[in-house]
Amino acid sequence: MQGGQAPPDARDPNAYADGYDYGSMPGMEQADRIMVNKLLVDQLEFVHSREGNGVAWDIHDSYGGDQQKLLVRTEGAVAKSSADFTTGAEALWWRGWTPFWGTVLGLRQEFGPGAHTQAAFGVEGLAPYWFDMEATAYVAEDGRLSARLKGGYDVLITNRLVLTPEAETNLFSRSDDKRGVGAGVANLELSLRLRYEFSRKFAPYIGVDWDRAVGGTVGRRLGEGTGEPVSNTQLVAGVRMLW
Repeated sequence: MQGGQAPPDARDPNAYADGYDYGSMPGMEQADRIMVNKLLVDQLEFVHSREGNGVAWDIHDSYGGDQQKLLVRTEGAVAKSSADFTTGAEALWWRGWTPFWGTVLGLRQEFGPGAHTQAAFGVEGLAPYWFDMEATAYVAEDGRLSARLKGGYDVLITNRLVLTPEAETNLFSRSDDKRGVGAGVANLELSLRLRYEFSRKFAPYIGVDWDRAVGGTVGRRLGEGTGEPVSNTQLVAGVRMLW
């Protein structure tokens, strides 16, 4: 190796770096810990069925990094018919355990008849073949247990036209007369929505939603003389937005 001083006409090693030495970018040493806010209005829709019209929503707001974040989500409906088991809001702490799965832990507040507070814990993530999955268990103040399982899949017909089938079911450890649900599997909900993405942040859609009460819930709906049907089919039209 040649030693000694560099000749006077030697090229400046920083000539193409405008005087900056090689090193990490200031403020970006831990880029995976940048705090980001994401608001997803997954469903905001007008609902039409033979029992009447209404409005339904499914909204998720998160703030945090890749490993941990605060997650607030709400799902429910305001309509003449009351075949709804999930109206409420949740505040959860999300923690990632694998590249595709994370756990949630927090509280859920139910609204309407039989309103109460519940502890919530569960998992959510991306299953093989790109299925979005959520499994959440709840413990109420009186010790009643319940759970919600939800899954969906995006079928890309084109780069902008997306068909999304979803399935959801709710389970209860004990009957709840105030909410009109029985022990065991309470309902099965299947939906199909077709959206057109003008951009990734704005996509109107149309669809159909079918909900059926099963198990002990059927007897409570029919036995109380409320006139509520065992199953209900709804046409929906709404918009999906992302900030």
